[in-house]
Parts: sequence; C-alpha cells; structure tokens
Amino acid sequence: MTRNRHGNQSISWSAKTGFRWSPTPDFPPCAPLCAFKLAEHLIVPVYPANEFLTLAHDINNLNGSNGKDPEWSALTMLTKAGNRIIIHNSFNSVARQQSDLMHELVHIICKHERSKSDFDFEIPFGMRDYDELQEEEAKCLGSTLQLPTPCLLWAKKRNMSNGDIANHFNASEVMVTYRMNMTEIFKRR
Repeated sequence: MTRNRHGNQSISWSAKTGFRWSPTPDFPPCAPLCAFKLAEHLIVPVYPANEFLTLAHDINNLNGSNGKDPEWSALTMLTKAGNRIIIHNSFNSVARQQSDLMHELVHIICKHERSKSDFDFEIPFGMRDYDELQEEEAKCLGSTLQLPTPCLLWAKKRNMSNGDIANHFNASEVMVTYRMNMTEIFKRR
C-alpha cells in the first residue's frame, strides 16, 4: 500500500482483487489504467530517452531504423537529489510503453534497490546489475497493474477476444495471453 500526495491510499493488494490502483473512489474497476497517469499520480517524472540520447546512432538503436529490433525499453534511475525517475523508449509501441512503465513503477512502489556492487569500469547507459527476484516481482506485479484479474474476468464475461482486450487496456496481445495463462482465466467456465 502506498499513499498519494494527498495522503489517500491509492494502491492496494488483495488475493481477491489483485494489485490495483484507483485515482478516485469512483474510478471504474475495469477502466484501462494509464501508466503515464499512474507515474504522475505517484510523482515520478517520466522522460523519453531521446531527451538524453541525441546522436543519430543512439536514436537509430532506439527506434530500430538500424535494421535491428530496438534493444532497450526503460529504466529507473535515482537522481543526485535522491528522486526516482523513469527513462523510456518512446519509439516502442504504445502497448509496450505502458508495459515498460508499469514494470518500472513496480520497482519504485516496491522500493527495489540496486545492489551496491562496485565495478572497475563505467556501466554503459541502459545496463545495470540484474536482480532476478526483483525483476520477476516487477514483471508479475507490473502486468497485474496493467491487466488485473477482475478486468480479465470482466472481459471474458463479455466474450472479448485477446485482441479486443489488448485494445481496451492498451496492452499487447502477448501480455494478454501471459496474464490469461498466469491467472488461468482461460480454464474458468
């Protein structure tokens, strides 16, 4: 549970409803949740990577115009002032950006910390140490924020296809399939 800038409870977890954020008490339970609005609510600045990377080579790596898939999605950084910010690849699809931001926001909500490892070299931009447990938690909870179980059940009751669900919740069909499998909703009658 976390509190917003007004001190109200805004994020909750329960076995019945899952992990869900509501900007207001009357927020429709199956309305799509925008990761950018959640970041704004949590007072987490979000910046597109091309604000920092301006060389043609870097932009080509971000947007995939170099003939390769974009190699990078998002990261959370701690500023010198001690604030957390998110830098993301704005060239990715809207669905991918939503997923990436939810993932990074979970790192912040769960207060994940970087390891204190010292390196004998400068770590290139976008690379960091990898904590498997934190990454799995961010993957699971981030996808649950984007596609909560009650919303998937709501969609199933309406016989929505995975494509329809993806469109409604600004998610990819791959993410919908992942959540349907994770929750085993496809097995429910």
